[in-house]
This record gives sequence, C-alpha cells and structure tokens, in this order.
Amino acid sequence: MLKLVDIRRNAAARPAHVAVVDGETRLTWQQFEDQVSRVVAGLHAVLPPERPARAAFAAGNSWQLVVVMAACATLGIPCAGLDFTATPEATARALEQLRPTVLFSTAAYRPLLEAAGTRAGEALAVHLDGRVGSTPTYAALAATEPREVAPVEQPFAMYCFTSGTSGTPRMVIRHSSFEARRLALLVEQFAFDKDDVHLVTVPLHHSSGPGWARVFLALGGRIVLCPLGDPALMARLIRTEGVTTTLVVPPALAALVSHPASADLATTSRLRFVLSGGRHLNRWLVETAWDRLGPVLHLYYGTTETGVNTLITPDELHTSPGRAGRAMEGSAVAVVDSQGHLLPPGTRGRVAIASYQLMDDYGIGRPVFLDLDTGDGEGVRRFLLTGDSGVLDDEGRLELTGRTDGVSKVDGTAPLDVNVFGLEYDLMDLPCVRDTAVLRVDLPELGDALIVPFVPISLEREAGGYRAVEAACARRVPCLPAYVVPVASIPYSPTGKVRAGELLTDVLPGVLAREQRREGEERKEERAEGVAALR
Repeated sequence: MLKLVDIRRNAAARPAHVAVVDGETRLTWQQFEDQVSRVVAGLHAVLPPERPARAAFAAGNSWQLVVVMAACATLGIPCAGLDFTATPEATARALEQLRPTVLFSTAAYRPLLEAAGTRAGEALAVHLDGRVGSTPTYAALAATEPREVAPVEQPFAMYCFTSGTSGTPRMVIRHSSFEARRLALLVEQFAFDKDDVHLVTVPLHHSSGPGWARVFLALGGRIVLCPLGDPALMARLIRTEGVTTTLVVPPALAALVSHPASADLATTSRLRFVLSGGRHLNRWLVETAWDRLGPVLHLYYGTTETGVNTLITPDELHTSPGRAGRAMEGSAVAVVDSQGHLLPPGTRGRVAIASYQLMDDYGIGRPVFLDLDTGDGEGVRRFLLTGDSGVLDDEGRLELTGRTDGVSKVDGTAPLDVNVFGLEYDLMDLPCVRDTAVLRVDLPELGDALIVPFVPISLEREAGGYRAVEAACARRVPCLPAYVVPVASIPYSPTGKVRAGELLTDVLPGVLAREQRREGEERKEERAEGVAALR
C-alpha cells in the first residue's frame, strides 16, 4: 500500500479530491493524509519490541483497513492478509509461518482467529471496529497526535499467502520491491493517470487487491471499495462513481454482466479497462462482457509467486478466448519437460516464469528455480517453476492446460487428469453452458467418477445443455462415469476459487438418489427378464 510520503505528495497537489470511497465515507487526500499520519504515530507507540515487526489482518475491505495498510507500509512493517474464508486449521498454519507481532481484525472474523489458536494470541491485537476492554482500536490509534517517527529498523521484506489450493496456504516472501517498475510499465502501456477511478472488488487479503489499488493511489487517483457479492451495487458504483478501471474475478464478472443493472454500462459508464484472471473465460462470458461493458475486458495470467505475467487484450480475447496472452514486458514464459528442459511451441509441459516480480522464498517448502536461455536475446535468466501446465503457440501466447497439484494432477504419466482438466475447458466453450465445475470423486457408492454440475444458459436450454455436457464427458473422459447435474449457480470464494466441498455437498445427495433409482430400475428389469425366461 502507499506510504505516507507519497500520500502527502498527492494531498499537496489535490487536497480536496477524493482518494478513498467506502460506502458513505469519502476520504479526500487531505483527510487520508491526516488519518495515516495519526495511525502511524499511534501504531509506532504500541508496537511490541519483540521479534521482527510483522503485521497481519483478518478483516473485510474498509477505509480503515486501507489506512492501516498505508501506516504499516510507512513504518516498514510488512502487512499480510489472512483469507477469512479459510478454516481455522489453515489460518493457524498461516500464522505459524508469519508469526505476526500485530494482528488487525474486525468482530466478524475474530472467532476465526480465536479458533486458530496460540499464534494469534501471541500478537498485539488491534480491533478495527468497536472496543474490547483495553485492546487497542483503530479509533484509539487515529486519535493519536501526528508526529514524525522513524521506520522500524529491519531488512525489507514483503509477505503474502497463496490461496491454499493444495491444502495449506504458503507464505510467499520477497526481499525487494517491484512496485515502482510495474507502475511505470502499466502507465506506459495503458496510460493510467490521476483521473482514473479504480473499483476494488476483490478482498484486500488477496495480493492482487492492494497491488492494483496502489497503482491508482500512487498516481493520485481514486479507489472505490465495493462490497463483495452484490452485482447490482457493483453496476451502480461503476456508473455513479465514474469508475474507469477494475479488477474482477471471473465469477463476479459473470454475475455483473448477467444482471439487468449492467445492461447499458457500455454507454452510461466511463469503464475503459476491466481485468480478470484466475481461470479460463468461456465464450458466453467474453461475448456478454463485450455487449454489456464494451471492448474493455483484458485477461491476465499470474500467480502469487510470480506477479502479473501475461495479458491478452479485448480484440484478441474475443477471437482466442482459450489463451492467456503473451508475456508482458519484464516477464518471460517458458514451457519445460519433467527434466527442466525447454519444450518447443505446441508441446504441453510445466510453465516456468522469469520476471522482476518473482518471489524469493516460501515460508514452508522451497520454490524450484531454473536457469534457462529461451533464445530471445536476453541470455540465461532465472525462471520459477510454477504449479501450472500449459502450451505456448507459435506466436508466444500461453494456453493453460492444468495444474500439477491439487485435485487434477497433470504430468506426463497421468493423461487422464489432463483430460479431466481439458473437459472443463471444453464445457466452458459450449454455447449452452454458462458455468461449470468438474469434480473428480472416489466414493463407495460411485467409485472413481466425475460429478459435473453445470449452469445452463437458460431453463429452455437446460435439456439440450444436459445432453451436450454428457456427450462432451463421454468424448473427453470415456473411462470414467460422469454424473451431470444442472444447478442454478456454482459457489465461489471471494477470490474466484470454486468451493468444491460446498458444491459437492449440494449436488451429491441428488446424484446418489438418482443412481439408487437407476439401480432399482435395473434390478426390476432383471427380475422381469428372469420371470419371463421361467415362463
């Protein structure tokens, strides 16, 4: 987040201009400077002297959290967000890695921290809302008289957490900042400036949220915090706040463009740059976004460990929706085999990334780095081996084809799992499918099987969609039985991850009941055939 020195520069240039919008609260740059100045002084006064200074937060998006993150950046205290949708066990593992000295929270998520155990209790607790006994609160910090304080003396470090797709969130560590270089490249490519208004639609605990918010605050622009899961409000804010840019995960984008409130945003809003990423965008979503928002949708590929690496622009996305784009300036993409050797275009392998945004280490485990010369004239560079599988085409565009960890393992010895991942891509491109998720299960009642919930484009096309999905499953993964289930929606986390457990809980009873009926009917037919044979 932005440091106080940069906030003061913008406050001097545009004191009465609004910097942060959160519901009815509108902080001007002058007010933003005042709040951060006070919280810097207040936090410095209560900061525990033990251990390296590190902060964490379990809180939803709010203007107070933005101020606190700016204060931490000013004091040189790395501040990492905790996924408030995670389990207590996952939260405990995250806290074990970070060992924060300060822990910010709101009432809604304090039970999660309490359930996470001792590491939360070792940190100074600061409540962003309310007052609990003698616990410091945001109000108390913000009541402190501003004064100049020196940053904490400690080596520079940035921390954030992966989403924990494979079970455990891992702390990602960087020992140098890349933000100034990335800001310059983004401004050069997209002409962002102080008149841009950025809508924050993802939780600030996800690294992309504060990363993109900082871009526009650094330029003296405005950020607008949008409550999660309300497409009607999102459309209204885009229109009334004059939003020009936003980062939105695919499920939230789909909810926005399918809501009646977005019907005329292409002509009634100032939107010029919409960025999405995290998964394949189906043709329905790409085309509907073009109709509803105009030619503004960009898709990126990036990871917590590597930053933003590839990007595809609206025109190319419209014609090649399965691609994730070409490497952005300062990044390079390679595809390698199981031995770490470069593979030619058109050959599937592990994706490796070289970038000025690369991580340095994990809190647990070790990243795998490769020294590669891709023949692009840059010589040997350091690449991080990601958990993704993909293919580069002849024009350098990346197509992701799977994960090497998590539910769908992808490697040279498991072509079945490659096909499972590819099946989801196939289904996403069916004109009768709005959304889907492919779940591979191994249950006593079903054995090794696929459960495939899908959202039809409309009720009228549900029957046709059912047949099309069944046919795609039989074609792509003929060796596994597939149980296709029409559903009203696919549940997602605020950062766009499928809530597989919740989805399975919702659809499994119906699948099992249907399978029992089918087996009962088969037994009836067998008995009838036996009786007929006796006669």
